[in-house]
Amino acid sequence: MGFQGWSDAAFDVMVDLDGDPSPVQLESHRDALERYVRGPLQELCDELNETGEFGKFWLGGMSDRAAAWQRQNATSWIARRIRISFTFDLDGFALGGGSAHPESDQVRRYRAMVDAEDSGRELAGIVETLGRDGYELAGPTAVRMPREYSPDHPRADLLRRRSVYAEKPIDTDDVGLIAKALRPLIELTTWYTDYVVTTGWEKP
Repeated sequence: MGFQGWSDAAFDVMVDLDGDPSPVQLESHRDALERYVRGPLQELCDELNETGEFGKFWLGGMSDRAAAWQRQNATSWIARRIRISFTFDLDGFALGGGSAHPESDQVRRYRAMVDAEDSGRELAGIVETLGRDGYELAGPTAVRMPREYSPDHPRADLLRRRSVYAEKPIDTDDVGLIAKALRPLIELTTWYTDYVVTTGWEKP
């Protein structure tokens, strides 16, 4: 049958798991979580993986932490700490991608490439496109500019960030529309592999 979205039963499971459930409560919902939440998520992974367009999505593992049950995710690792992801939780379905939890060397390289005229303008254009497509940048922005850069830098807003990671909610069970919505994230992850994480790969 393939991916057909999530039923009301999936949201019922998420409601039951909300708050601070005990290990016993978590375990009592395992079968329902696998059937109604993780099952459709795996079906979506399978359909997107068949296209080969976004790398290979892997369903996130389970643990004894409640948060790992309350927010289900699938991720395609593009490079070291560079990813495209989608998540399902009580708030619904959301897409995300970019630089996740960068290491210090990546932050330095990112800011140097934002400062450089060609690569910096390219990233600014990508971020502008993401905004038009309904994405918002996640993560904090520093109040002060890094001391290496001028406060009136034309890309000061990007320099005050440690990285760029974009997210947006999406309400559809159409795999074609989901793929279309994911494509702008490829531009962002490609910028990172072109300029920041140009060699090596290490899954965090």
